[in-house]
Amino acid sequence: MRLEQLQRVAVDAIKTHALRLALRSPRAQAQVLTEYLWVEEGAESTALDRSRSVEPPAWLAKLIAAHLADERRHAGLLRARLAELGTASPREAPAIAHAKLWWIQRACAPFLDAFAAGPIVVLLAVAARFEATGVRVFARHLAVLDPDAADAVMLREILADEKRHAKSCAAAAKRMVRTNEQETFEALSARIAEIDRSFGVTLAVTHWVQVAALAARDRLKGGRPQLESVAAGVTPNERSIGGVS
Repeated sequence: MRLEQLQRVAVDAIKTHALRLALRSPRAQAQVLTEYLWVEEGAESTALDRSRSVEPPAWLAKLIAAHLADERRHAGLLRARLAELGTASPREAPAIAHAKLWWIQRACAPFLDAFAAGPIVVLLAVAARFEATGVRVFARHLAVLDPDAADAVMLREILADEKRHAKSCAAAAKRMVRTNEQETFEALSARIAEIDRSFGVTLAVTHWVQVAALAARDRLKGGRPQLESVAAGVTPNERSIGGVS
């Protein structure tokens, strides 16, 4: 198995386990959704916003505007759900998430003048990668949820948009690449994917630790009355009998 495949399998296994841990923990669920919010309001929107800053052609400007509107709607859905879970003001993204973006920007710098269409090709390539990653992330989460759960309904809506975004960003980038630039574009895409994967396992482990800690805290909180009764010398059955009488 190639390193790329090993990384993907490891990330999928770690994050799937974290998602299962979060199922019965409001705090852990909020952590997972907060990380999605970081992506919707951070990485994806940043790449698309920068795409607009380089004066794209009219057809592309329209596409980017539609994508950004979708990202804002996704963020609104996530913030509403977080409020229901008691997290009105989500924390900022961790330093490692910013480091990943910094490395991608650094790696892409030599390609900014490599295409006749300009830096817009690079920004679209980055956006396409982020959108494709989002498709895997939301599909993974949906796989562990009850289809009728509130989060499942919301994530299905977001996933449908992410699939469309991934395809349209990739198609737009390729449309702007000339035949003699194809090899350079493939090298750019491969470099972006390499950096994305290189942070994958580290981010997955960090995610698991945070989710597991929050899930454990909620379990302990739920079991505290029983623990306090045992500490006072009263068994759970005695406490129930006393309550009924």
